[in-house]
Amino acid sequence: MNTLYYRVSKNTNFETAAREIFDLLIETQQQFENQPRFLKVEIDGHLNELNEFDNDMLKLQQEFGEIFLLQFFTTISFPLLTKKNPRKQINDIPNDLTIYDLKYGNPAYKLQIENYYNTEFVLEEDVYVFLEKVSNLLKKYGKTDNYKINIENEEYDKLGLLIHWQSYMKELIVELFNSFVNGNLISNAAMTRSLIEGYVYLSIIKKERNPLLVQDWFLCNLIIGSKRYDDGTREILNNTLKELFDSNEDIQSRYKKGNTNNWLSTVIAKKNITFRDACEYLEEDYLYKDFQEASSFVHAQDIQTKLSPFFSYSSIYGKLYIMIIYMFKTLLLFESSLVLKEEIADLELELIILGENYL
Repeated sequence: MNTLYYRVSKNTNFETAAREIFDLLIETQQQFENQPRFLKVEIDGHLNELNEFDNDMLKLQQEFGEIFLLQFFTTISFPLLTKKNPRKQINDIPNDLTIYDLKYGNPAYKLQIENYYNTEFVLEEDVYVFLEKVSNLLKKYGKTDNYKINIENEEYDKLGLLIHWQSYMKELIVELFNSFVNGNLISNAAMTRSLIEGYVYLSIIKKERNPLLVQDWFLCNLIIGSKRYDDGTREILNNTLKELFDSNEDIQSRYKKGNTNNWLSTVIAKKNITFRDACEYLEEDYLYKDFQEASSFVHAQDIQTKLSPFFSYSSIYGKLYIMIIYMFKTLLLFESSLVLKEEIADLELELIILGENYL
């Protein structure tokens, strides 16, 4: 085992340290070709007023070390992390190091306020490996248009409204996943809430397969939403509905009196239908409870989420579990191939096993 040792001085920035470590790697490979390598890095200074590493050294350890360097070593050790390479050490090393990342090369990145507080869990080896598999699955199915084909075959959706809804859900899933990876857990909880809502309503539509129900959803939310429009836009909408529907007055009267769930009145026999009623209609375990958990981070007065929102790995794993489960449930609403079902089943099992280490 060849040990490579590097010390970052107080005046060394990220780029200098990264290039010098990479040069050391090249030199070691040339002298001791293909032999196992261990990297040990120590850092002098680079601490802020909270006694935490500055952004340069966080980037060196978490992004350059964990994401890039690890593949060329059997083990790497930094002050913040020690990681074993779960795969075989790669010895085909590039001749040059080009330090460029779309994230950091994008001028918009300069506007961001960096916060690595909640990323430690993601960088745990078993968590990282699991998230990498989920990422690969999302990338693969994000590139396909099978969902459009499947929706177009749904004869009850004559106007193709679900195509637009599914496009929104796909974007939501990507942003949701990225928010967790980046440690934006409050945003993650809020988007998980939105994902559960979308999943419930879409599930009811697909369960009923009734074109009138799709029409009711569209008209109900269009009419109730018109309250936000200016007078001119509202008048255009009303005139358009008069041309399309002979029973426009009845439609307007029906939906203006109820809430945004009133379109479900043909399948849920209640006067004031709540989201809880919609959840119970699907008869899925924990559905409304999961929604309440995610909602607690949205509501300003919830005391538990304000005092200790992410106080332990177990609490963060709980957010991961709910997020992943509903991402998979939503994917299966529009892509029902046997291959995807098998991939999701395998990942759900891995998610449960992962929880044994953090609950």
